[in-house]
Amino acid sequence: MKKKLLVILGIFIIILLFAVYLLYNYRKDVIQMQSFNRQYEVYYEKTILGTDLATVLNKAMDYNKKNDIAKDSNDRYYIETEKSLLIEIKFSEKDEAVKMEDILLKEVETFISFYGATSFKCTKIEYHKSNKQVKSLYFEQV
Repeated sequence: MKKKLLVILGIFIIILLFAVYLLYNYRKDVIQMQSFNRQYEVYYEKTILGTDLATVLNKAMDYNKKNDIAKDSNDRYYIETEKSLLIEIKFSEKDEAVKMEDILLKEVETFISFYGATSFKCTKIEYHKSNKQVKSLYFEQV
């Protein structure tokens, strides 16, 4: 009788430890995602200078490289995945938005020299459906 009770108690403790482990990992992932989102939500509906925008672009590019986000067949633009972070900028003199890769490929120094003192506003932020992480930011020249 005691052996059966000990076996049942042992199984219960193992299940309990497994549940606590899963809960701990889930909570850790949520905290990590919230921390990541806060880095970029700070810019939403805020006006920043072109120099700050260049920093955001570099940070997003580094994030995509670090997470091995694949590029398209031309090896130019990052492909949207559940981990990718994409940024588009709408300049007042152009009709369509420019992707971050286009700016970073043409040297950040050139962007800063032309738009360093220009104001930009983040008008849209989108999240991945699967993990609620920031998916894309959309900046417009003010």
